[in-house]
Amino acid sequence: MKRILSVAVLSLALAACGEGSALNDTVKVSVRESIVATCTTAASEQIPEGIGVDVSQVCGCAADKVMDGKSMSDLAANPPSPSEGMAKLQACLKELGPVTVNPAAG
Repeated sequence: MKRILSVAVLSLALAACGEGSALNDTVKVSVRESIVATCTTAASEQIPEGIGVDVSQVCGCAADKVMDGKSMSDLAANPPSPSEGMAKLQACLKELGPVTVNPAAG
């Protein structure tokens, strides 16, 4: 989660001068993609074999929740803590339905 924040803060710093512009929108998309990619990689490495969950969807949901209602300046000034990121991830897991277990993998 710290890597997510590092990438996001760097991108946010670059966007500070472009608040409200097309550059800002591009940076928001880039920050979201970075958060999703980092989350997906980290989560995929930790999910045991036989557990079925759409990690990309869950991470996309969490990224949206972290960024919801915040400008790039807001996120740069007050990036989400790891516990906040984990809370968003857990909320998305609940919203997106139960995790499935493949009994053959056990």
